[in-house]
Amino acid sequence: MRKIFVYLITVMLVLGLSISTHAALIDLGGGMIYSTDLDLTWLQDANYAQTSGNSSDGLMTWDEATTWAENLTYGGIGGWRLPTFDLAHPLSHEMGYLRDTECGGDMDNCPFINVIGDSLSDFYWSRTTCTTWDGDPGAYNFDFYCS
Repeated sequence: MRKIFVYLITVMLVLGLSISTHAALIDLGGGMIYSTDLDLTWLQDANYAQTSGNSSDGLMTWDEATTWAENLTYGGIGGWRLPTFDLAHPLSHEMGYLRDTECGGDMDNCPFINVIGDSLSDFYWSRTTCTTWDGDPGAYNFDFYCS
């Protein structure tokens, strides 16, 4: 009987450990959300540039957004950056993975606030640069409510 009990406890521990390693978004408190799968921290306020008073509407050029993120200190933490974007592999870039995998395709299923994306001018810049159709330098952006 004792062998069976020890075996059941061992099985439960192994299953428990494998379940606990499942990817998750963890609310760290203080307005920060940690992605266990991507091993990075997001600001909970998806439009913090506006709510912090840095921008009246939260809209910025790519240069402004890049500089703002790189100079941001939030919760005593620096080293922030814009997320990556990979057009060839949409689920491998950080923004797409956040929405489509960790949030199940719907940002309402996630612990974020002030998510924008209802019009053509409302999107999030990535740090991934590109060349536009007319040969000018550009950067990829991401609309959480793409239609």
